[in-house]
Amino acid sequence: MQDLPGQQLFQYLDDAGERRAITSQDVNAHLRAAAGGPFTSKHFRTWGGTVHAAVLLAATEVPEGVRARRLAMNAVIDAVAARLGNTRGVCRTCYIHPAVGAHWEDGRLAGEIAGLRCRYRRAPAGLDRAELLVLRWLEELGDEQP
Repeated sequence: MQDLPGQQLFQYLDDAGERRAITSQDVNAHLRAAAGGPFTSKHFRTWGGTVHAAVLLAATEVPEGVRARRLAMNAVIDAVAARLGNTRGVCRTCYIHPAVGAHWEDGRLAGEIAGLRCRYRRAPAGLDRAELLVLRWLEELGDEQP
């Protein structure tokens, strides 16, 4: 694929040797069909960003002082941003559930995730253990606002 000229990230040569682009609309249409609902790639990126941030923050002690907390939070968001290929600002506002940061800053996140680890030993098919824990955590939050 890297040898094909042009700006399209996803493209291929069809059976006739013609170059065909795969657009974000094509990807989202495929996701909607495969998932059976109104999903887009942003849903998957948000899920991935939220899970990664929750796991990293749950393992990060909440430091004393506003500046130290901000630095620790930014380090985690930078790790999520690097994984997603976005900026810190985009990840913070678009790809990480706000309750993750709020519960971490309140010192609750690590304990809440640890409690779920004890209750849920096995992840269902299609989810890894971290995804299971974050899914259950979000379900328990319900409609709680951060």
